Amino acid sequence: MGTTDSAPLIRACWLSWLVVETVDQTEVVKALGLMDVRDTTWADGVELIDEVAHNEKKPFSTVVITPPVQGWTLVVGPYFGLPYLSQTTHVTDLCRKLSALFGKAQLFFHSEQNDGEAWLIAERGRILRRWISEYPELALGEPSGVERRLLDAYGITGKPEDLDPDGDLAGEWAATWGDCWATTVAEECSINPTTAVMSEGRPLIADAPPFEQSHRPSRRGRR
Repeated sequence: MGTTDSAPLIRACWLSWLVVETVDQTEVVKALGLMDVRDTTWADGVELIDEVAHNEKKPFSTVVITPPVQGWTLVVGPYFGLPYLSQTTHVTDLCRKLSALFGKAQLFFHSEQNDGEAWLIAERGRILRRWISEYPELALGEPSGVERRLLDAYGITGKPEDLDPDGDLAGEWAATWGDCWATTVAEECSINPTTAVMSEGRPLIADAPPFEQSHRPSRRGRR
């Protein structure tokens, strides 16, 4: 897993996380309505993150909350996975509401299996950008930052969701996700948990609240 007691790195085959601009871990837990909150060790927390990502029966049941990291608090688990179609609308709305409370809130999904990347950037109650590489039709807002710079480098002057899916540019961009991973965007916008040095404080484990949904696939609902 590449962790140490003082500087763990968070890794998973499919890594989904929420990051909120606050050092108040307790208020984030309260705002999310998390239940049965308990302490854990970094070693156990990081191991659980990967276990939950592989859990076919209850992938959205458990999350890990980090201590504050460089002014942000992370909540990690498939519950926050944008490409899981049963979650997309719910976590998008949740992130928007959290940004209204805390100023900034963001969602990210990174696959070490090279089968998708996603991010959502929200500020003060507004969604600035949502991109899900497997579902370009679900994109919202305008590309900015590293996404915009890489699009320009590929010669894409507009948005990737507007490209002809059968065209050369769309094919070139999709072939490697444009070298624009969620971790790349997170590195620029907030926290990349796969490289950031985490706090020596103790993380928490909690049960995620249930919500109404039309379907719950065992794996991401890929096209």
